[in-house]
Amino acid sequence: MRVLSLKAKLSWLIGIVLLTILLLNIAILVNHAGPRVRAEANSIDILAHELVGTSLASLQESKDPLPSLHHLFEDLRNSRHLEIEILPSDDPTPLATARVRSEREKGIPDWFVSFVAPAPKVTIIPAKINAVQYGYIAIASNPVDEVAEVWSDIESLAATSFVATLVILIGVLVLVRFSLRPFDALARGLAELEAGRSHVRLELKGAAEFRNISSRLNSLATTLERVRNEKLALMEQLIKVQDDERRQIARDLHDEAGPCLFSIRAGAATLMNAVAAPEGDRTCLRKTCEELNAAGKALQDLIRRMLDQLRPPELAELGLGAALQGLIANWQGARPNLILTLETPRDLSSVGEAVGLTAYRVIQESLTNIFRHASASQARVRLAFENTPEPETSDRDLGHSVLHIIIEDDGIGMPQQRGRGSGLLGMSERVQALEGSFLVQDRQGSGTRIEVILPLPEQEENES
Repeated sequence: MRVLSLKAKLSWLIGIVLLTILLLNIAILVNHAGPRVRAEANSIDILAHELVGTSLASLQESKDPLPSLHHLFEDLRNSRHLEIEILPSDDPTPLATARVRSEREKGIPDWFVSFVAPAPKVTIIPAKINAVQYGYIAIASNPVDEVAEVWSDIESLAATSFVATLVILIGVLVLVRFSLRPFDALARGLAELEAGRSHVRLELKGAAEFRNISSRLNSLATTLERVRNEKLALMEQLIKVQDDERRQIARDLHDEAGPCLFSIRAGAATLMNAVAAPEGDRTCLRKTCEELNAAGKALQDLIRRMLDQLRPPELAELGLGAALQGLIANWQGARPNLILTLETPRDLSSVGEAVGLTAYRVIQESLTNIFRHASASQARVRLAFENTPEPETSDRDLGHSVLHIIIEDDGIGMPQQRGRGSGLLGMSERVQALEGSFLVQDRQGSGTRIEVILPLPEQEENES
């Protein structure tokens, strides 16, 4: 089924409205024409009767009334809306009715004559003067002139209204076409955005609604371009971080694991030589075993540290709460001059793996930034389960459970000129991947506040 365009709908609507107005005007004119014609015919009929009666009365004293009577007939024949017929004395049947009907219908539609004109009314008056019968006078109302005038008015109104309607409709079509022209630019802009070309910008022109939509589309394009640039920067940073991590792992393996393994091999060779000797040197054996133990412990510490960097084992084994406590304890031990506070619910075991890992990485990166850049003396990490209301309602009981994380410090705050670094971009991407929200802002007074909201899946909501 073909859907009409907005231009076509507006054009049809305006055309129907104008046509309806035209038909209403014609209907009102036709409705008022009937009483008008009937009143005019009745008035002429009364006037003709009075004139004939007065004329016959004035001829009663005349010795030769025929000339005056013929003169009266001629005067009455020249009257509008009347048909006068002289009937002989022996046949008073009028013939005017058929002639009047044919003349009334001349050039006028039958339905209009039947609706407007009254039924033919024939009055027969005997022309009797001085007891002498000179025949009969048949008077028939014939409002054909009045009906013709009304029909002519209707035709003129219809023609004028049609021309006016046509002119208005053409003007409206031109105006609608001109006014809706920004739709084409909007369609092209959306097509550009769909094709991935976020550099598109629309000119603000047309009606206020189009200007508003164009401004919103330009804002959307700017946002998409910024997000695209951030993603490109993040991808470059992720590649760089991966390369740095691989380089770090390779360096750790070379600088730390390599000597440990060499020490273990050397110790093993020393033990083999000591075992092969007839008499073993206990002091040498003890020293070699201590060196092997130290090398093994160093290698074990290296592997544990590398595993912590790749994935904290406490998170999977003990849960988010224990992992965060260990993280805070490690940072507190490394920087005793910074007071760290951790506030968590009693039980964080219901938090799933994806949400827990994201929360851990966000807090880990935030604390790293605080230690490196904030110059803070105090920092606080707070986690809480909350309910967020649905967009359609303000009732929190009907919303979804979320994990609300707040990390704040009393340091120097965020530099005004510097944008987001790779750490903040990485945190933001992690949070957005779980359809959460990430907000960084300066605290009132001093310091920085990071607020993260992570939605909890339904099974985690039920467990919590």
